[in-house]
Amino acid sequence: MATSSPAWEVTFLRRAMGSSQAHIVGRLVLEAPDLDHARRVAEHALTERREQTRRNGETSVWSLGLLRPLTPKAPGTKRYRVTFALWKPFDDHFERIDVRELELWAANAAGARRLAQQEIQLLSDYRPSWRIRSVKAIPPDERTYAPA
Repeated sequence: MATSSPAWEVTFLRRAMGSSQAHIVGRLVLEAPDLDHARRVAEHALTERREQTRRNGETSVWSLGLLRPLTPKAPGTKRYRVTFALWKPFDDHFERIDVRELELWAANAAGARRLAQQEIQLLSDYRPSWRIRSVKAIPPDERTYAPA
């Protein structure tokens, strides 16, 4: 029985000449056996898009967005715990209160931070005042907390 490769998603960003901000102009979902292979496939797809726009006479700067693993435990990724906090005002001071933890798989801590920021906004109880307090890699031997 053949198993399929892990799935990945990458966004394509384009910044028009004279513009200061890049915009998402496409997404690619791909299968690749590991993170390095997925990056190479994404870079190749980016090069093709870049060349196509040059042939059409467009001048813009292309780059890759976040390479997101869609398959948990994809080779080259680690599990991260991201903690969100809220600063609560009191009469004479503020206190930081942890409000939510997310566990996710990512290639590195920066990717985990960006993914968590996207994921938290999908929750119905999300508040824009929540801030990321910490991003920590979870050791492979630590069990995932599962509420009863």
